Amino acid sequence: MRWAASCAPRALASSTRRPSPMESPMPLRLVQLLLAAYPSSYRERYGAEMAAVLEERMASWRDLLDLARGALDARLDPQIDPPRVLAAAAAIPPASAPSPALPVPRAPYGVVASAPPTGELSRRVFMRRMLAAGVGLLSLEFIAGTLAFTWPQVRSGLGGKFGLGTPADILAIQPSWAEGWPYPYTKARLFLINVPAAKELALGHQASVKSPSADQLLALWRKCPHLGCQIPQLCESLKRFTCNCHQSTYNILGEKLKTGPAARGMDRFEVSIGDDGGIVVDSSKVTAGAPNLGPDALTFKDPFPWDAACH
Repeated sequence: MRWAASCAPRALASSTRRPSPMESPMPLRLVQLLLAAYPSSYRERYGAEMAAVLEERMASWRDLLDLARGALDARLDPQIDPPRVLAAAAAIPPASAPSPALPVPRAPYGVVASAPPTGELSRRVFMRRMLAAGVGLLSLEFIAGTLAFTWPQVRSGLGGKFGLGTPADILAIQPSWAEGWPYPYTKARLFLINVPAAKELALGHQASVKSPSADQLLALWRKCPHLGCQIPQLCESLKRFTCNCHQSTYNILGEKLKTGPAARGMDRFEVSIGDDGGIVVDSSKVTAGAPNLGPDALTFKDPFPWDAACH
């Protein structure tokens, strides 16, 4: 910093120095650090200007920001011509001795140094704006994707009764329901479980239950109790439900297993069979899933380890 300390005295040598309000070493130290960031061709001149400023008043944060901006521009593009006069120095009458002329930077061989026409963007400004636009677009996509992935998607269409048809109607759509595979009913976002057949499926046995009674039916809400993500169909390997968001895992009856952060099992809707034999689900009547109290609290145990999860 020897040059920074010597610039100001040279600019003030022709006049009698008055007591400067810039006696505190910290602002002077900041000015010296900022001047050090300039290319060597600019330092002496800007050092003289700042010395004149410090003779009149204490440097402000605006002065320091002005210095920092000029240094950044000079470093980013060696051909750029920083402001001829600092904003801080422009407000002070010129000294009797003119400041040394700023040498004109020479353009590299084969490159014509010229300022962009008025109204047009320089290459550096254009690249900055394109970079900012790209970062902003990626940020919006990330935020929107995160919200769509984790926001509960279970409100619409719920709160009323839904007729799913008779067991024969369901089997006409999905014959595997009689073998224990859950029947997804998208309007109410639920899985209809044929309980006796589902247990046999999870145990690795073959079964065919085509007309279960009302107490053999289970309507599981597909909303994960953790953050509300929609739970997909059983995995083929373990015959378990696994939430794709945070890997909370449930057995075929919706009871919470060890894996994942959910604190309870899948919630359930009330199920009944009407006089016409049709299955009716009342989504306004919800029973919360049982809390995760360990493997001994499960009403049904499949042959896989309690902490096994689908992959």
